[in-house]
Amino acid sequence: MEAATPARRSTSDGSRSLIRALGLKINRVVIDAGHGGHDVGSMGPTGLLEKDLVLDIALRLGKLIEQRLGADVIYTRHDDTFVPLEERTAIANRSHADLFLSIHANSSTEKVAAGVETYYLNFTSAHDALDVAARENASSQKSIFELRDLIQSISLHDKIEESKEFALDIQRSMQAQAIRSISTARDRGIKKAPFVVLIGAQMPSVLSEIGFISNPREEMLLKRGDHRQQIAEALYKGLARYSDSLSHIQVASQTTSPVPAKPDRDTPAAGAAK
Repeated sequence: MEAATPARRSTSDGSRSLIRALGLKINRVVIDAGHGGHDVGSMGPTGLLEKDLVLDIALRLGKLIEQRLGADVIYTRHDDTFVPLEERTAIANRSHADLFLSIHANSSTEKVAAGVETYYLNFTSAHDALDVAARENASSQKSIFELRDLIQSISLHDKIEESKEFALDIQRSMQAQAIRSISTARDRGIKKAPFVVLIGAQMPSVLSEIGFISNPREEMLLKRGDHRQQIAEALYKGLARYSDSLSHIQVASQTTSPVPAKPDRDTPAAGAAK
């Protein structure tokens, strides 16, 4: 028979959010490929465009989620189309999505800058995080007045905490993949920043910077189909691990007790600022 067990771990601060207390599950995921259309995003030294790179990875990831997790997948864009930042999370809200993952490629004037990092929504005063947010928010057309109600949503505690947990799982999986590709890959960790594309989301949401397209070595890897598939696999593993942590149905025999939930895991500190 099936035996239901509670969430397999608490949040990184040792508490249990309402999402975990209710044993909520992941049935629908929105994948957001950053930029698109006239908004090309960043460009690599030999011309690789961020908008093309992240769309390819988003489509690869969506297939993995449908095939392995059995969840519905909704894309904010399927092709080279411009979708306003605010509309991306509106799509997720209208779809009643359980998770929102936005995929981007990082860029820096320092060609040696490298590595992966994952962001969740919150206020910050960190200069480097604000620089990334400013670049990704550049296409927003909203005024301060129009964003005021959305900004209030940042204070929703459970959404922030679950977004942080989601970011931890994505970052750990992405870093493990990065080390397999480049043994010296730096773990840039999880960070918080006020991304417009995340502000309106009513569900746990994160933004993944999958690598530095401005780094010649990383751009070379990011051009390869097999490397893109590895990134999609890493994103999937992080998402699946987060999903698995929320609730779990275990099959128990008539003569045995359900397997106890796994203990909370240790949580490493977020990576150093750029």
